[in-house]
Amino acid sequence: MADLAQVEIQRYRQELEHDVRHLVKKYCRIMSWEVPELDEAEANRLIFGALREALDSAEKG
Repeated sequence: MADLAQVEIQRYRQELEHDVRHLVKKYCRIMSWEVPELDEAEANRLIFGALREALDSAEKG
């Protein structure tokens, strides 16, 4: 059964990656409204860090 689950999640991997990229762009855009001279690379780093923390928190339940 685990093998079937692995196959299934691989089918969604590209979609998950696309969704994450969309989230990063969304929050970068929102941050740029508040910080006009936003460094996009730094914003991406901060957003990815926040996403990792949110994933860890969600995984812990």
